[in-house]
Amino acid sequence: MAHWNSSPHPISDIRDWSKARRLELRPDFQRRAVWSAPARIMLMDTILRGVPMPKIFLSNTIRDGNTYRIVIDGQQRITAILDFLRDKFSLDKPYTGDKEGKRFSELDQETQDHFLSYQIDFNEAYNTSDEENREVYSRVNKYTFPLTKQELRRADFPGDFLDVSEELAINEYFNTIGIFTPVNRRRYADVEYVSELLAAMIDGIQDKKVTLDSFYIEYAKWDKRYKKEILGRFSGVLRELNLIFDNSFDISKTRFRQKADFYTLFLVIDEFVSEERTIEQKEIKFLQEDLRILQENIRPESDVEICSEYAIKCVSQANSASSRRWRHSFLKPILAGTYLPRKPDNDGAKVFYRLMEGLSIGDRYGYCPEPVFNCQVCDQEISGDFADCVLVWDRAATVNQIANVEWIHCSCVEGQSDWVVLERPNSNDDQLTLL
Repeated sequence: MAHWNSSPHPISDIRDWSKARRLELRPDFQRRAVWSAPARIMLMDTILRGVPMPKIFLSNTIRDGNTYRIVIDGQQRITAILDFLRDKFSLDKPYTGDKEGKRFSELDQETQDHFLSYQIDFNEAYNTSDEENREVYSRVNKYTFPLTKQELRRADFPGDFLDVSEELAINEYFNTIGIFTPVNRRRYADVEYVSELLAAMIDGIQDKKVTLDSFYIEYAKWDKRYKKEILGRFSGVLRELNLIFDNSFDISKTRFRQKADFYTLFLVIDEFVSEERTIEQKEIKFLQEDLRILQENIRPESDVEICSEYAIKCVSQANSASSRRWRHSFLKPILAGTYLPRKPDNDGAKVFYRLMEGLSIGDRYGYCPEPVFNCQVCDQEISGDFADCVLVWDRAATVNQIANVEWIHCSCVEGQSDWVVLERPNSNDDQLTLL
């Protein structure tokens, strides 16, 4: 077995090994270089600040009187360092400091010398076999606990967006409803989730896999006035949630504490908060009843087709922008029934009719398999087919929810002044319009 020695080398040595073509960066057992641009930039920031980095493993061999080095572990770091020395990238965001935007050749001589003299610790052995190199690489990486995307963001994207996300993630409300597990907390999944909420508040619903990093970069320096506005809206949404889910209706015992559902609910309410709307001092019992109806019926095997579709979009590609937008379009008309002093628009009507037709096949509370409804005008029985009926609310009603809507025959509408009629959607396409 080879004997490994610990030996520090300045970056200038690495540069010289590479120039002399005596440095092999990627033997066949190494992974491809996969570091993102921000990760490479922040490694340069680490060096400029003089912060230590983990050891790099080298296998050395002497040929023709010269030492040749094979990088066993650490090739991505060395590649990034050499690329910076060759002016292949500059100190752009998320780097912040007086050297922002500069390439290595544009740094002053003192800074260049400081960079080149930075010491990296190496573990080196001579004349190791390929088998020994593979074993060392395997041992170094096998027992390393891989960092999550959010743990990497904490290293790569310091700044205001990270600070705000971490501060909001420890809000006591999230502990109260139990949305985050201890494991979530330990691996910063709570911070990542709050980051997703902030990103959507700033620029609309996002695809988690594609866009989140860009917000950490763009808002590393966050305009104070705009940051204050977003924080105000965030607090406003939590206030509204406390009004909806009061002592009689515990959110922690509903599906809305789940991450996909909460994401949708939070952002729907944020739309109303951003328009300075609130349900304070409004009648909320019908909205609460609607949310209970959804709680009862949203499941993949639900007989209510639109509820089944919602449930599936909470599981299948739940974090994709398309699924998130669909859920938003579904839930917004339900909340709007209390937040907005008007009946649903055409897209809202699609939701109400699909919901009510599905719920009316069985009792809306799920107790009676064959419910019987009477038209509120002629008092004749309505059962089975609702195609010749429309939904109405009592004109005296202050909210327009599923829990207080009624069926009447289309033929009974004319001449009636006691009812607010929800016309059937004017499109044959009953699909929800994505936001």
